[in-house]
Amino acid sequence: MDQRREGHRPVRVLHVLNELRASGAEVILRSAAAEWKGHGLESHVLAVAPSAGPFAQELRTVGYPVVHQPDVPLRRVPLQLRRYLKVGAYDVVHLHAERGNFWFALAALSTGAAVVRTVHSVFQFRGPLRVERSVQRRALRAMGAVHVAVSAAVADNELDRFGNTARIVENWYDEVFTPPSPPERERARAGLGLGEHDLVAVSVGNCAVVKRHEVVLEAMAHPMTPRDLVYLHVGQEDEMRSERRLAERLGVAERTHFLGLRNPLEALHAADVFVMPSMYEGVGIAAVEAIATGLPAVLADVSGLRDLRTISEAVTLVNATPEAFARALTTALHGSRPRPYVCRAPGVLRDRFGTARGAAAYAGIYHDLLMSRGRT
Repeated sequence: MDQRREGHRPVRVLHVLNELRASGAEVILRSAAAEWKGHGLESHVLAVAPSAGPFAQELRTVGYPVVHQPDVPLRRVPLQLRRYLKVGAYDVVHLHAERGNFWFALAALSTGAAVVRTVHSVFQFRGPLRVERSVQRRALRAMGAVHVAVSAAVADNELDRFGNTARIVENWYDEVFTPPSPPERERARAGLGLGEHDLVAVSVGNCAVVKRHEVVLEAMAHPMTPRDLVYLHVGQEDEMRSERRLAERLGVAERTHFLGLRNPLEALHAADVFVMPSMYEGVGIAAVEAIATGLPAVLADVSGLRDLRTISEAVTLVNATPEAFARALTTALHGSRPRPYVCRAPGVLRDRFGTARGAAAYAGIYHDLLMSRGRT
């Protein structure tokens, strides 16, 4: 128990996000649900979007009160947010979305709440938008808001691109991601309809331009890639199902399984190699989860993924081209049977990416902010 809160009411924290999906901020909140109380915190979630989103029930299930605020028109949201914050008597507002963050922060500050803002990605804004966001970030910092980056790569980008100094609290993974026992692996493969001798690659992430899943599909069709390689795609498809259509055009549709939004653990237990060809990542927590289950990982050599080379000898960084991924996949697959438990000691992952570590870091920021404002 955080002794600073002993004998006092819990600090009320409101996490503000966009539509709730199985992505970075939502996933870390789910895994940290049991941690907050021990730090004297009571955490709630607000989704500002057309709908609460498919992950809302997941967060409710683990104990978060989840509220939905429609975002049309967006200009009315700050005033509505201000009213909601005053009624709820929130002490800290934690903003996780880039969209509207400046105006949401002003609304929160006007109620007397402390503001923490987490930057979850390496934002590449240019021109007038870059200038606007630079001014906004500096203004919020001058008003006492704390900016947090989810990785060193994000912090470097914030400083270089926006002149914004951010503390680093790396996102964390849920420690249910462990290597499978032989029976668990057999059950996972049977549950996904995989044959005993199938070679299996898996990616975890919703379809988006920055994820570059087309590189995996094109690598599947490359002559260098084994013809018996199966690709498991965990994540929501786009409305046009463009990746599914690409798989059909490339002739790899029968070996590609789009599994949709689901917990990725079964697919990771069934797989032989993890792939992530993203343009950039804030921090590749999906890759950390895969490494924690014992998978070799073929990752794009980009910001937010390069640092993962230090946590496993089985991480391969390559250019995000079909040929490079085909070559790296082939090499990784040759060494993956029987499945090796290639990650370093679990303590290494927990020390850097553990849930308790991350939640404690944020709890410290919340409490320190309130103390600096004369509130305990």
